[in-house]
Amino acid sequence: MLIRQAKVEDAEKAAELISLAWEECACVLAGTTNGEVVQKIIKAFYQQPKNILSYENVLGAEGEQGVAGLVLSFPSDKFSYLNRPVLEKLPKLYKADLANFQKKVIPMFQTEEARPQEYYIDSLAVDSQYRACGIGSGLLKAANRKSRQLGLKRTSLIVKPGNKAALKLYKKYGYQVRGKLKLAGVNYLSMVKAV
Repeated sequence: MLIRQAKVEDAEKAAELISLAWEECACVLAGTTNGEVVQKIIKAFYQQPKNILSYENVLGAEGEQGVAGLVLSFPSDKFSYLNRPVLEKLPKLYKADLANFQKKVIPMFQTEEARPQEYYIDSLAVDSQYRACGIGSGLLKAANRKSRQLGLKRTSLIVKPGNKAALKLYKKYGYQVRGKLKLAGVNYLSMVKAV
């Protein structure tokens, strides 16, 4: 399995996988539950540098038929810097009224998903045809290596309590639950690991 820096050309599959990982949060981001529209908006940001959804923050796992999975991650201290371009450009793409944007999207981006001086794994997703093949483990290890390369002592992530497969994977690699948080009206567990 080859894990590599993502490319702009991966946008179509990356948008699909990020939408899969973000679930309800992706719909809140786009202001619609229409999957095609959600992916189109994520794809637009993925293709641009210097934002939270950018290809610059993604490592992809290569499968026989292209991108098999990805991990979207970055130092937690860059949250506000990476969120700013999305919050500035999103209102032009947003599919609900702007009052809804103020009420739902802005608070979602203000939620503290990670603590300072952590490497944050925002999303990890594997295409359904490649699950149980070690791709999730490989992507998680790659993110942990990146954390060490940057000199960060902790890696963190959030996960839904009902996502048993993801919880099992994260616990296997030493992540421990440190608390709970709510994001876009959905309950998550905050997990952290010393690297």
